[in-house]
Amino acid sequence: MYNILLVEDDPAMRFLYSKMKVWSECGFRIAREVSNGKDALEVLGREKFDLIVTDIRMPFVDGIELLREIKKRGTDVCVIFVSSYDEFEYARQGLILGAFDYILKPVDEKKLEAVLERTAQCISEKAASSGISSSVAAALRYIGKTGDENSFVRQICEYFSENRSEIVTMDEAAEHFSFNKDYFGKLFKQNMGVTFNYFSSAVKVEYAKELLATGNYKTYQVSEKLGYSSPDYFTRIFKEMTGKTPSQYRQQLSSNS
Repeated sequence: MYNILLVEDDPAMRFLYSKMKVWSECGFRIAREVSNGKDALEVLGREKFDLIVTDIRMPFVDGIELLREIKKRGTDVCVIFVSSYDEFEYARQGLILGAFDYILKPVDEKKLEAVLERTAQCISEKAASSGISSSVAAALRYIGKTGDENSFVRQICEYFSENRSEIVTMDEAAEHFSFNKDYFGKLFKQNMGVTFNYFSSAVKVEYAKELLATGNYKTYQVSEKLGYSSPDYFTRIFKEMTGKTPSQYRQQLSSNS
């Protein structure tokens, strides 16, 4: 999941946002909420986010000032403005300053969905350009991480991107990074928040989704391509992580197309 910092001074609007399912449906979650740009800047000094959704008119530090300071700091984060119709000039100014997009109040979930889908694609492309494959970027979202949190995470992501079609053991990864296996396992869990095997499975499943989406592979072929010992084992792992079998996932793709 991509993490969102929501900046909104109206408590009623914050409550409304919290009830929207579109965030999770598009691979996002509201990780933090603040009521003005001043508080947002303080939080940004301590935490990383993939997206900032901010109102334009706010006390202390408004959305435009917030964006200016973000650019000044060199913080790499997408910013989406929420504005009223009569604040369009402010929104246009924000786009000139480098905001990713804007949406009008009252917020329509369908329009928000379209913006979020474009945002997710942009973030994914950024990850790909930094040497991280799309399947690894998706696995990171799944565990609530980003690819540039620290040097260890970046190196792990690059390693998995290079080996996504192979079954990589923790012994092999530890040797690659010149670590003792036990120490590497603890370091991995500390930095990634999940075990090595769990993240490895997440990468495999995300890559399997890409292969299934092409329509060129049967389940057993995907299983073989990813190095699993049997299609049944691959299907069990896939269902554990997605709630669907590979066949059900393929059917869902067909019905949505």
